[in-house]
Amino acid sequence: MASKKQTASKGSGKSTGKGAVVEKGPAGRKDAGTGDSKGGLSKSSAPAASRKGRAVQVKQPKPWGLILTFTGVGVVALGLIGAAVFVVWDRSQPPQGITDFYGEYANYSEVSRALQDGDVTEDELENPWVVQQTHIDGEDPAAVPEYEITPPAGGNHLSQWQNCTGSVYDAPIMDGNAVHSLEHGAVWLTYDPALVDGDGIKALASKVEGRDYSLMSPYPELGVAVSVQAWGVQYQTDDIDDPKIDEFMDFYIQNADNTAEAMATCSNGLTTTTADQQMPTG
Repeated sequence: MASKKQTASKGSGKSTGKGAVVEKGPAGRKDAGTGDSKGGLSKSSAPAASRKGRAVQVKQPKPWGLILTFTGVGVVALGLIGAAVFVVWDRSQPPQGITDFYGEYANYSEVSRALQDGDVTEDELENPWVVQQTHIDGEDPAAVPEYEITPPAGGNHLSQWQNCTGSVYDAPIMDGNAVHSLEHGAVWLTYDPALVDGDGIKALASKVEGRDYSLMSPYPELGVAVSVQAWGVQYQTDDIDDPKIDEFMDFYIQNADNTAEAMATCSNGLTTTTADQQMPTG
């Protein structure tokens, strides 16, 4: 039979299994610790815990200065790229207003392929001389070539080319030697000494001096102030400041599609003029 003390213990609480007795408080709440009836934190302590664990976020302003700077740089870069593409495309097009003698063909390379493929014969060309490259003095050293246009822009020529390393001659040179230079990819700038004075000659010479694959000489009775020639093409003008002179030179000097004899040199050529040779032009 249980004693009164044991009976009281049974009725007043439950053992926790660890020797402690948990007393029941009013309304079934547990008085031990700070827990609620479900074993969680009390309502009064929950907000404080939440405040401790929550990070405070500060909204940063956007760096509009950097954004606008990089946007501006991007626009400028795109503009430069576009300009470069245009320049490359523009330089791939021949200058407007020039006279070319290739007929329906664009340049020397194109007409040469047409001949090789049998699409056309030399006699069928509008100007057969654009593909004629014989050294006529090979058998007759005294032979002088004849040309259909003045100054000539291609055709059969003499075996010696005129030096064309940015060479400026103060007297006329032989047509046949100059045409050989054109075959090597040079541009020949000529002027009428009756129409261009000393200052004008200096201005033209500045376009040639020090520029490889170019040469310049007076051409008496030319009838126009300036005439520039490359193989198969020509441009003439009475304005020595005409920007197309420079455009012509930029485009045709060593133009891969318009060089009749690729990889040929412009140095070690003839440096004498007709005044030195005491010979008529021809």
